[in-house]
Amino acid sequence: MVLSHEKLFQVSAGLLATADASGRFQHLNPAWERTLGWTLDELRSRPFIEFVHPGDRQATLAQTAELFKGRATDRFDNRYLCKDGSYRWLGWSAEVDMSEPAPERLIYATALDVTADRERLSQLAQTIQQARVYETLFRVSVGLLVTLDMNGYFRHANPSWERLLGWSPAELTSRPFIEFVHPDDRESTLAEAAALFQGKTVIRFDNRYACKDGSYRWLAWTAYMDADVDGSARLVYGTAHDVTSYKELLGELERTLARLRDTMQAMSTPLIPITDRIVVMPLVGQMDPERISQVMSVALEGVQSTQVDVVILDVTGLKDIDTRVAAALVDTARALLLLGARTVLTGIRPAVAQTLVGLGLDLSGIVTKGTLQSAIAFALQAGPAAAAPSPPAHRAGRL
Repeated sequence: MVLSHEKLFQVSAGLLATADASGRFQHLNPAWERTLGWTLDELRSRPFIEFVHPGDRQATLAQTAELFKGRATDRFDNRYLCKDGSYRWLGWSAEVDMSEPAPERLIYATALDVTADRERLSQLAQTIQQARVYETLFRVSVGLLVTLDMNGYFRHANPSWERLLGWSPAELTSRPFIEFVHPDDRESTLAEAAALFQGKTVIRFDNRYACKDGSYRWLAWTAYMDADVDGSARLVYGTAHDVTSYKELLGELERTLARLRDTMQAMSTPLIPITDRIVVMPLVGQMDPERISQVMSVALEGVQSTQVDVVILDVTGLKDIDTRVAAALVDTARALLLLGARTVLTGIRPAVAQTLVGLGLDLSGIVTKGTLQSAIAFALQAGPAAAAPSPPAHRAGRL
């Protein structure tokens, strides 16, 4: 069988060409038209450099000059214009047969369409560049960045962990992450981790992590799982920052508020001794359920500890007395009566008197006076015997 070079030339998928020293194509196979859209005559009608992308022309001409000096090209890429206005990347191998007479020398070249490879290479370069950016951000981030696998191990931990807790990334990834969590926070932390692997995004979760020196730091977490990854390859991506100072400040604030609340409560319901058997409890401001309960507790504890005979409840300073407050005052008086002390109610305004009457409350054992001075005078003049509780059948007092 005779090998037909012409037949191979025609059917080759690669782009085959010869070009002379003037820069024009001489021979072209049909693959050129299939790749670029130009007819072979159109390609031969103009200097080949006109089909080359402007950005590649200088390098192409330099490469052509090297070929005519006898230096073969193993790989040279440039862009060629398509008839539709787009460009295709061609990867060239070429040489000049220097044994031929100089005027007859031609470039013998073969090219492949490497556009897809160049695009993938460009995408890969972009991906590598992005990866380098992300890696740099990962390394320099002040926040604590980490990934967690389904087995409960950290896969990646940035250097901020070591700066804050003292553990190196290698140490953090060598043990189940839960071992670094404060024992009191482990149950809730494991519950959050389980929820993450079920697709929940954690916006804010706080727990304590052990430092290498034995202390603990409070961390505030935001985390989510990449649901696009299959099965066991899924990772939780988490970021945390140190909120220890905030937690300590918040704790101190809560303790201060508690002390202030206790002080305010003590100031809002004081028992002021008049004599060893008479005390005054001035009530001011607004009464709420907590304050009503406090009034009764302070009054009962005060009577029990001091064994006084008379408790004067001065309601002059109360902003408002509704049916609930009125009923509570009567209940307080009844409770004091059980401890052996009589209640004198003073400072009642006309509207309050109407409320008490409208409720039909039993005022047994309660003396009412218009002013604090008259209430004190009554208690002083009555003496221990008169101030003692009246039998339940006696309804004392006047409005």
